[in-house]
Amino acid sequence: MRLKTKQGLPPIVFIVLGIALLLGMSKLVAYHLSIQERMSWGEKLLILDGATPEKKAGISAFANQDYRTAIAKFQAALIQQQNDPETLIYLNNAIVRSASTNTPKIAVSVPIGSNLNVARELLRGVAQAQHEINRSGGKRLQVEIINDENNPDIARQVATALVQDPQVLAVVGHNASEASLAAAPIYQSGQLVMITPTSSAKELVGFGSYIFRALPSTRFLAEPLATYVLKVAKKPSVATCYNSQAPDNITFRDEFTASLIADGGQLININCDMASDSFNPSTSISQAISSGADAILLTPHIDQLQTIAKVN
Repeated sequence: MRLKTKQGLPPIVFIVLGIALLLGMSKLVAYHLSIQERMSWGEKLLILDGATPEKKAGISAFANQDYRTAIAKFQAALIQQQNDPETLIYLNNAIVRSASTNTPKIAVSVPIGSNLNVARELLRGVAQAQHEINRSGGKRLQVEIINDENNPDIARQVATALVQDPQVLAVVGHNASEASLAAAPIYQSGQLVMITPTSSAKELVGFGSYIFRALPSTRFLAEPLATYVLKVAKKPSVATCYNSQAPDNITFRDEFTASLIADGGQLININCDMASDSFNPSTSISQAISSGADAILLTPHIDQLQTIAKVN
């Protein structure tokens, strides 16, 4: 079964949306769930949105170790919602457990509670990989799903729990750099492999022998964007709107502006910090226009998409 990814955001003519949308500061909201309530092989419903009766029945059967029933219910649920990665992962786990329990296990930590769309996209990649591995005829894989909400404190607790579980061989995650940086020391000291596909913080490079950042250097993303702004979009005067509490956002902004200036562009300095309590999109736009900017580089945290949509 192949899961489909969503279409990208539509182009915005006068706003340059930085690649750093995937990275940055976590939301400051209340987190009341225990770590165990955030972790599931198939015995808990983590994605509440759109859950069908069949999916819920499959989870109930899985929790009771009735894997044959769980398989049937998850298969029925996937007929109704073919693009649901949580169900596909649970189905694969149930199939493995119905035959054997001595199989490799990994965890994937995603921000279900703070950014469901991103969590689903990350889970789709993991679900697809697991599905193909388990159909290949070799070792079959079990995957534990974890909801960390892109929160550094929760990420630390997740890392501590996973390090203490000898059955888990590796972790895919975390999404936000803040969460990855918080958890990395625990994984490193506990000798548990962490592979982050979306965190770009430069501090993760060379952090330790068990920590792997899958993204290339921010410079290789920022330089082509600066070139496009100047040579293709013909927007030589650029203001920046960033998140001061996200190290990778600052790095991306600095790499972009260095390339922009080196290629003959102009940086328009405005006060636009999306981490500030006084941040006002309308004020930032007015200030950018009055200062002569004809484009804005936006480097928000991915959980700030609704906020950033107002800056247009």
